[in-house]
Amino acid sequence: MVSRHVLVTGAGGFIGRAAVAELAAHGWQVTALSRQPPPATDPSVRWEALDLHDTAATAALCQRLRPSHLLHLAWNTTHGQYWSADDNLTWVASSLALLQAFRASGGSRAVIAGTCAEYDWGHGYCREELTPLAPHTLYGISKNALRQLAFGYCAPDGPSLAWGRVFFPYGPHENPARLIPSLINAALAGQPLRCTAGTQYRDFLHVADVASAFRTLLESGDSGIYNIASGQPLQLRELVGTLAALLQTDAQPEFGALPMRPDDPPLLVGDNRRLRALGWTPAVDLARGLTATIAWWRARHPPHKEPRS
Repeated sequence: MVSRHVLVTGAGGFIGRAAVAELAAHGWQVTALSRQPPPATDPSVRWEALDLHDTAATAALCQRLRPSHLLHLAWNTTHGQYWSADDNLTWVASSLALLQAFRASGGSRAVIAGTCAEYDWGHGYCREELTPLAPHTLYGISKNALRQLAFGYCAPDGPSLAWGRVFFPYGPHENPARLIPSLINAALAGQPLRCTAGTQYRDFLHVADVASAFRTLLESGDSGIYNIASGQPLQLRELVGTLAALLQTDAQPEFGALPMRPDDPPLLVGDNRRLRALGWTPAVDLARGLTATIAWWRARHPPHKEPRS
């Protein structure tokens, strides 16, 4: 039997947690890397503490474990900072060192998380082989540079490489400052749902479907670029309205209470036909995904108390 031992970086993060659970559930031997590993809950998952910027330690770990597969998710995703953070450059260098260490240890298949921020957002509907690339943030530029370097490095002798461009994931463990959790927590605290005009269209995909997409890419032998997206445009006004209805809150959405960013595109959606051709299909529809996400945050939110009169 061919070994399926996957090394997952960023395993303690938003997407990483879901990916680790997905892979373990489908019989993979998983080594999960994180700077600060969470308490182990699944005995089939081995957690290792590692700072990927320590390239010598990364090389030593790869030689010790000799994983057959690599899922590289780790990056700086601090909300409000990662778009322009200087360490985007550090992550390019550390990611290339990781890829070198993985190849030197005999790894055969690598999958790396990219981003929709690599695309020219002026085109709105993004298709892997057609939409121009024109990242306008240091984050997008750095991811795009890593993609070019990684494919150039892997092309002659392997490992085979797939690049998954993630659009707008949501679900448990998402940063509370991001749109969906911020609105849920506002409603649970009895606060108004303040948002922009909400005319933008975005592509939202539940994190469990993102995780299954990455598993599909690991299990495929095909190299190339794949959008990890729902393929369905959703206007933010509709999203906020759906959330308000599911939350059963008296608070009404306050559209226009927050300003639109000047660089905010009116449409940003991913074509997912290349990924679907590998056999992947999303399993969590919006209503079910939002309902489960609300329940997850509600379980972690102190009960709201009305002020005494």
